[in-house]
Amino acid sequence: MSAKPTPDELLVAIHKHCLECSGGSRKEVQNCRIKGCNLYKYRQEPTRQREKPPKGQITLFDLVKLKEAQ
Repeated sequence: MSAKPTPDELLVAIHKHCLECSGGSRKEVQNCRIKGCNLYKYRQEPTRQREKPPKGQITLFDLVKLKEAQ
């Protein structure tokens, strides 16, 4: 049996799903109106994480793109 995913891993998976659903557009993820989706309330990073990250720090969306490249 696989290990239980961490909260960060779950968020990455949710953001990856939302990006795929929106055709890879972050703006479309933000403007999503599909309120019937079970992941709707998790589609964006929390406000505290949406602030511009310090230089050299990556966001969850950057992490998703890195995982896709692998």
